[in-house]
Amino acid sequence: MEFIIDAAVKEAYEAKGIKDEDIKAVVEGAGKDRIYNGSEFIAKKEIGDMTVYARYKMEGDKATILSAYKHKMKILDIVLVGDDTEWKYCANGAVVKAGHTNLTYLGATRSGPSLVEPESGQSWFEEYLANGALATAEVLFQQKRA
Repeated sequence: MEFIIDAAVKEAYEAKGIKDEDIKAVVEGAGKDRIYNGSEFIAKKEIGDMTVYARYKMEGDKATILSAYKHKMKILDIVLVGDDTEWKYCANGAVVKAGHTNLTYLGATRSGPSLVEPESGQSWFEEYLANGALATAEVLFQQKRA
């Protein structure tokens, strides 16, 4: 598989501590365990103590990476299922819903807005949440623990 990664995209995910090999592991390991909206995909993979996401487009055997992000919170269970979204789950073709999923980090468990597929129990967190609210919560939980 060939990866096409714009320099600005690479710089942005490297600034978050994500490596090229992490992105490749996410995309290559996704198989049908990813969601799609038209030609855009989101896949995730637990790597070490973080969940890494890749947002990308596929054209044949070429993956164009649009962005990558991460969070350190461990994904638990879906606690709320809401309305349909534009996303579908590749594994079963089901429409992905807006919902809430429990996450845990440093002994604290909280619920957060997510994309959910209730039949499989899978959840994905969008980039704006991972880079915003989840990143802030991780820092606060770390400070509280210190």
